[in-house]
Amino acid sequence: MRRIIATILFLCIVFTSIPMEVFANEITTEESADETYSIGEVGGYLSANIKTVENLYADRKFTTNNGFGFAAERGNNLIDNIKGSDATVVGDNNVKNGADRMIVNRDGSITWIQDKYYSSASGSVNAAFDDVSGLYRYIDGDGKPMQLEVPSDQYDDAVKFMRNKIEKGLVPGVTNPDDATSLVRKGHLSYKQAVNLAKAGTVESLTYDSVNGAVVATYATGITFAIDYACCILNGLDPDAALKDAGLNGIKSGGVVFATYVISSQIAKAGATNALVPTAEAIAKSLGDDVCRVILERTGINTAGLTTAQVTNNVAKVLSKELIADGVLVVVLTGVDVVELFRGRISKEELLKNLCVTIISIAAGTAGGIGGAALGSLIAPGAGSYIGGIIGSMAGGAAGSILSETVIARFYKSDADQMYEIISDEFLLLCDEYLISIDEGNLLAEELKNVLIGDVLKDMYASEDRETFARELIEPLFIEQVAQREEIVLPTEEELRYEMIASLQGVVFVH
Repeated sequence: MRRIIATILFLCIVFTSIPMEVFANEITTEESADETYSIGEVGGYLSANIKTVENLYADRKFTTNNGFGFAAERGNNLIDNIKGSDATVVGDNNVKNGADRMIVNRDGSITWIQDKYYSSASGSVNAAFDDVSGLYRYIDGDGKPMQLEVPSDQYDDAVKFMRNKIEKGLVPGVTNPDDATSLVRKGHLSYKQAVNLAKAGTVESLTYDSVNGAVVATYATGITFAIDYACCILNGLDPDAALKDAGLNGIKSGGVVFATYVISSQIAKAGATNALVPTAEAIAKSLGDDVCRVILERTGINTAGLTTAQVTNNVAKVLSKELIADGVLVVVLTGVDVVELFRGRISKEELLKNLCVTIISIAAGTAGGIGGAALGSLIAPGAGSYIGGIIGSMAGGAAGSILSETVIARFYKSDADQMYEIISDEFLLLCDEYLISIDEGNLLAEELKNVLIGDVLKDMYASEDRETFARELIEPLFIEQVAQREEIVLPTEEELRYEMIASLQGVVFVH
């Protein structure tokens, strides 16, 4: 019964948060005067935000002491995946003497890997042996020793040290020293590369973030395209036009997400999240244990066995990443507006309006994601939490955007509205000057839509004489329209005389 009620409540929230006209509205293209975001873009940004926070949380250990060891795990794992291996980081479960990584081989067998990245080959190898017994301590469930992954530049020396350990009988189940070559695994990263990977601003760090960012951006692009293509078709566009509009929006959202991911990750590696932890902890405590557990599950963290204090602590870390990701997304989405302001193409009021709309949309999307995940987990624990988070983000983001636009519009007109008023006034004056008929006026209005594209209104705002700009912009349309009129030939004097005689017969004498 609880799941049925949760299902109904969840659907109500989704369908009441997004007005149906949003789905029917034409997708925003370059013809729009104001910079708005389609429902697909909102979905792409906010669902990718979940992925970004999830990855930032996974990389949180990079900034700890010896964080380069965790960076080595994830860096090697990423390269294995790029090369086609089915590799996964499993070390986050903190199992004593457990594996850091696992690779599922094509024959179904599993290779368990323990990463050791120390400054010397002896240090990397010795770290895998027990301090008391001296025995190799990483044994899998079948009683076989796990592979020991070491820095690529230490491999040869590490094999020699492992041979010596085997000869001394310190590796359970292994007696042949030649097996050291298969027991020691050559990492893809050198020790120096692993150290750089954990830092901000290095080539290795930027490369790692760029690859991960590209993956998340592709994910966002797909979501944006799918949603916007469906909206275009529902709006009556033909498949080719829908493909073009949805494709452009998909590429746009992918670019924004990529930039957001890389910048957010670099900021996190610089240690900025530490300053946000106190704020995040206060938020986590106010949310309560149940909501906090949902947030962790949304980011793929198993909360079973965690105490309330541990859950709160982990949620604070997640929220600190969320604050960074949301903040960077705001900067990326409004960065163009800031440039336009300095170029004199939009006003400070317009920038403030766009910034407020963006902030409210992202905040509402984040809140919607948490709420949707909570409801989704009641309906279908696990998958429901993730799907509910995405739908909730989209619903909250769309509702926040619409609400903020409506509220802010009550306080002042946008730059575009002001420019449209000037254009409308000039249009009416030209209609009088050129004696435009109703049919001609309708045709001119359609032509005007094709003129007001791209940055025309921003150029008009930046011009010194906006009325003259408007007239010079649209008067050629009137000249072209008038030129299409049929030539009017006045009747001759004789034709006029006979017509008047016929019309006025019996009324007045015409001579």
